[in-house]
Amino acid sequence: MRNTGMVGAGARDSIWNEIGRLCLSRGMEKTPGLPGVVAESWKRCLADYNLTPDRVPRASVLTVTEVRDLMEEREDFVRVAEPEIERLFLRLVDSEYLVSLASAQGVTMLYRCDYQYLGELASCGVLPGSVWSEAEQGTNGVGTCLHEGGMVQIVGKQHYGLHTQALTCIAVPVYGRGGAVECALNVTTARLGDGRVNRVVQDVVQRSAWRIENGHFARIYRDHAVLRLSDYTGDADPVDEGRLVLDAAGRIVDGTSRSAGVLRSPARDLVGAAAEDLFDLPADLGSVVPGRPFELTFRGRRLQGVLTLPETADPPRRSAARPMPAPAARAVAPGGQPRLRPDPVTQQLLDRARRLLASGLPLIVSGETGTGKSEFALAAAHACFDGDGDVIVLDCAMDSGRAGLESVLRDSLARPSACLLLEQFDDLDDRMQKLLLGLLDDRQHGAGRRIGLVAISRMAPEQMLKEGRLRPELLHRLKGASVSLPPLRTTPNLEGVIQTLFRAEQEAMGRSGLSLDREVELALANYHWPGNLRELRNALRHALALAERAVVELDHLPDDLVEEVARRDLTARSQSEASRIEAALRYNGGNVTLTARYLGVSRATLYRKIQIEKVRGNA
Repeated sequence: MRNTGMVGAGARDSIWNEIGRLCLSRGMEKTPGLPGVVAESWKRCLADYNLTPDRVPRASVLTVTEVRDLMEEREDFVRVAEPEIERLFLRLVDSEYLVSLASAQGVTMLYRCDYQYLGELASCGVLPGSVWSEAEQGTNGVGTCLHEGGMVQIVGKQHYGLHTQALTCIAVPVYGRGGAVECALNVTTARLGDGRVNRVVQDVVQRSAWRIENGHFARIYRDHAVLRLSDYTGDADPVDEGRLVLDAAGRIVDGTSRSAGVLRSPARDLVGAAAEDLFDLPADLGSVVPGRPFELTFRGRRLQGVLTLPETADPPRRSAARPMPAPAARAVAPGGQPRLRPDPVTQQLLDRARRLLASGLPLIVSGETGTGKSEFALAAAHACFDGDGDVIVLDCAMDSGRAGLESVLRDSLARPSACLLLEQFDDLDDRMQKLLLGLLDDRQHGAGRRIGLVAISRMAPEQMLKEGRLRPELLHRLKGASVSLPPLRTTPNLEGVIQTLFRAEQEAMGRSGLSLDREVELALANYHWPGNLRELRNALRHALALAERAVVELDHLPDDLVEEVARRDLTARSQSEASRIEAALRYNGGNVTLTARYLGVSRATLYRKIQIEKVRGNA
């Protein structure tokens, strides 16, 4: 990684003088002062690339086949990056930004742009498959970012080519193995934002780049242990963590770019060293409980660490579970837990739930039927308690569950460590709520004891209180430590979730090698999924069971789903945005707020799209 910091005043003056001399030698006007990184790029354009601003060619564009071949070569990386590109686009689309991801050679691989800005940006040469190397296009966001190996802002006339001087580009590199630049994450707008706005957007883009890098490292180093490091605050955001990859002997083999910021030392300087020699650990690394935060120091600085074991590692040994007093209660072993494969939004919620639970707070997980609350709660509990106590699941709706709950609640007070998952918590009667209050009071007493509690409910705590299902004093004990799982229909990257679950169901049913017909993809993406993930899984299993060829077709889906999609007029046969908006408005009774949420856009964007379609209709 190169140093892209500000240059000194003397060096900056020297660069400007050199640029001025080169401009005059080519009959160009002397350029005004430029930021250090931009000035260096202009100098390369003049001295090395032999470009002049009025003769920079338009960006070349790869064919669809060439782009597809490139993306297939980088399939693993693209699979990690695509959900984050979608999330970033949805966050910035109302501010008129395009979001793109370019390869290390400057080729635009992923591209997200609101259709109303396509023409304006295309006139500047910003297109899917366009190539933005600095040597060919002069100073530009993607090309200069890739050349410098660092974050850049190129605003207006800081662009070298005249045809791009209406743009504002903010680009951030995403690093891979050994600190090599894998790609450039870029946002572009056809307006000149002020410095304050650009700095805010730059921070948003940088954090997205870190998320992609973390996801990529998790994939390529899935067979290694990872030491996640953050400043010791007790509530670190995973995106701010530095991550060091360890081999079987505990030596550092690689690290993310963020680790340099946390440790104030580049990861490459630590490669080959043993973690136990670098960090002042509370004990040898083997005694640290995976998934649980612990304190350590590095060169006198206090840090927080979390050790993540490789997927192929044997789970840590656990103490034998005690017999459960009723059939409604069951202990869940680590190997028996469901494998949650969350999208980026769910992953953020899972990280939040894990941090809340690890801090000792009781937690309520709520959401509509079928959103995967139990699976989510199990994943959060195992992330905190694997190797350090039993995870016990109780069904509060069963009569035997209430008797079993009373025994288990009393029994848990005698355990050194356990996490209780209370399913259908909103069916808990008043007597058991009083007993639970006692547990919440008593569990904090006793040295070295650790009792976790996760309540799983269809309703949020406030709704349970409003309907008289929850005692106010119990609400006060649980309020603030809650996670609400969003319904499937509001997922920003619904198509990605469908494909992920489709692959998982294929694997589970032994039907690998099948694909979804385009009509099936559109039907699934435009269905409103009242049963959420559970209904989607069942629909995919139905289709896989009936499919006889390599492609799942529309008649393999459940009949009621196909009929509902056809009745709402949201299938592939109605692909225009006007038809989609009209059908969605009709489905939501004309309510713009609900329709915007249904389509995954803001209300302002939906109003703008409606007005545009009205103008087109009157034209």
